[in-house]
Parts: sequence; C-alpha cells; structure tokens
Amino acid sequence: MTDTITRSVLRPWFLIGILLLTYCYLGNFFVLPSYLRFLEHGSTGNNGTGPDYALIWGAAKTILWMLSFHLGAACLTFGALSGQGASRRFRVGLGIGTVVWLGLWCIPALPGPYTAYFAGMGLIILLVIVALFLTTGGGRADDSSARNWRVASYMFFAFATWDICGLGSVGGILDPEGAARSASQSLVVTQTTKLIAELLIGWALALTAAVSARRPQST
Repeated sequence: MTDTITRSVLRPWFLIGILLLTYCYLGNFFVLPSYLRFLEHGSTGNNGTGPDYALIWGAAKTILWMLSFHLGAACLTFGALSGQGASRRFRVGLGIGTVVWLGLWCIPALPGPYTAYFAGMGLIILLVIVALFLTTGGGRADDSSARNWRVASYMFFAFATWDICGLGSVGGILDPEGAARSASQSLVVTQTTKLIAELLIGWALALTAAVSARRPQST
C-alpha cells in the first residue's frame, strides 16, 4: 500500500519535471532564436492598432522557457524528496524557500556590477567549502536528514548550471562583439549576480548535509 502511494506521488512530480526539462531543451531551437532577435532589434510593434498578440505569445513562451529548467529541476527535487521519505515540514520549508528564490530570480534587472559583492560572496563560498571538507567524513552516509539537505543542494547547483549556460547563450559572453551584446549587458550583470548567490546556497546546503550526518544518532 505504501509503495503504491509513493509511486502515485512520484509520478506527477517526475512527469511534470521531465516535460519542463524537455521544453527547456527544445526552447533552445524554437524560443531562444526569437528572443535573441528581440534583444538585437527590439519589437517592431503593430503600429498601435491594438494588442500585439504575437508579441504577447512570444513573451509568454520566452518566460516559460526561462523558468522551465528551474521549475523542472524543482519538480524532480521534490519527487526525489518524496521518494526518500522527507518529512512534510522539510518539503514545505524547502518549497517556500524555492518559491522565494524563484521570485527573486525573476527580477529582470539588478544594479551593479559591484566588485565588493562578488568578492565577498566568493570569500564566503571559499570558507563554506573549507568547512565542508573539514566536516565531511565520519558521518552516517545513510542519515535521512543529511540526504534531504544534499538533494536540496543539488537543486541549487542545477540552477547555477543553467544560469551559466544562459550567460553563454542569451547573455552572449562568448561573443563580446556580437550585436546583441550591448543589449544584454544588464542581463549579464543580473544573471551573474544571481548565479553566485545560487552557488553559495548550494554549498551552504551541502555543508548543512555534512553537519547533519555527523550529529550523534538519537536513541
């Protein structure tokens, strides 16, 4: 009975996640080119004759595509957490945190770049990584709490991976002389700011998993 319930919970999470990631991949061929043309030339509009439905439809596809990886990765994460029996409290807490982060991630433009921000975040990440390596070892590999935190860290590392890809494609950092480069400068600054925050969150969650694994097991 329990296995049946678990499968019924996992199936929607993984199905939705796979569909979103599939759209994410296909969007590189059907959505990204249009978005790059928009960055380069802007919208031609419809001469003020009414709603520009083509622009609205294009914007909707682009927004869904930009969020598809994050939403898909989140669905797979919560499917994995449900499958390994993570507590409802943990899943709700992570869900709230994920929604808050995605809301911040959707902010189209952030001020910057600030050298102090990146230097400070880099230093904190370095300290967290050192603490992680000092903490790792001697823990209980099968600790359920540690597994939950570790899966949560995977989600934010996945987010960061996607943002790195976005900087190379939409951001145009691999083509600094490209026509769309100046138009996407604000996007590059914004996404890089979010990227380093995602890396910090991912490493912090990994450290939390390592610390949790070292806690004495309650009897």
